[in-house]
Amino acid sequence: MSAPDTNTGTQEKRHAPSLFGIKASLTYGLVLLAAFVAYVFFASGDSSETAPEGGSALEGYESQNYEPGGNSTGSVSGQPDQ
Repeated sequence: MSAPDTNTGTQEKRHAPSLFGIKASLTYGLVLLAAFVAYVFFASGDSSETAPEGGSALEGYESQNYEPGGNSTGSVSGQPDQ
């Protein structure tokens, strides 16, 4: 069944506090989102965590020590080393 009185002006006046709360929460969420995006944008400019100039992210990596399925990475397998 449809509502007998569909006067949107009256309904808007009756629901003003609820509509204000919805608008305020949306505004708050957008402000938080903008602050997060700004933080991520400005924090990404920090180059202190990158590899040194001329260096490599794989510096010190020796492929002969890392066998597929092997346990040479220091993980615990429950088996004693022989």
